[in-house]
Amino acid sequence: MPLFKKEPILICCALLAFFGCATGAQNKKHGMEAYYQALQDTDPYKHDMIQQGSEKEREAIELFSSLYATFTEDNIRRYIRDLYAHNAYYRDGFAEMEGVENIESYFIKGTKTIHELKFDLQDVAVHDGNYYFRWITKFSLKSEKDEVIHLPGISHVRFDKDGRIIFHQDFWDTGVIYERIPIIGFIIRWLKERM
Repeated sequence: MPLFKKEPILICCALLAFFGCATGAQNKKHGMEAYYQALQDTDPYKHDMIQQGSEKEREAIELFSSLYATFTEDNIRRYIRDLYAHNAYYRDGFAEMEGVENIESYFIKGTKTIHELKFDLQDVAVHDGNYYFRWITKFSLKSEKDEVIHLPGISHVRFDKDGRIIFHQDFWDTGVIYERIPIIGFIIRWLKERM
């Protein structure tokens, strides 16, 4: 069979593998339905939120920076319950969950494969109760300690009136991680070369 006839099959397999592994919801609703519900449930126009320019806002941003500056199990345990509300919603390219216990567990689990992980906070933009933290993360995997990976991203965050996060959506390129998984990585790199 000529290669050009095999490519659509390989592309379909790669896309199924990629999107099938991309989320692991832990709540009743999944995917975009849960995301839209969380946005609605934390709408700054419908709830008391942190006051822009307040001391509480400054403290919340500082606490966010402290947790992510050096993302270790110790830092997670030290800051997470002060930073996230008990019913906080969190989502990134790998998982989606509700509750500070689930978020803490997910974050700690993530540190097990990482040698070192730091977030360099570039700036914060605020609009109508929505906080956008632009960052560059620097990390190395335990299996590749000498290779430091630089990855830009943005966190969309909403704080409650007490300065705790009630909504947190991270946007970053998960492909950087997938490319390091033996079979999936080969498929993703192969697809990138052909696009």
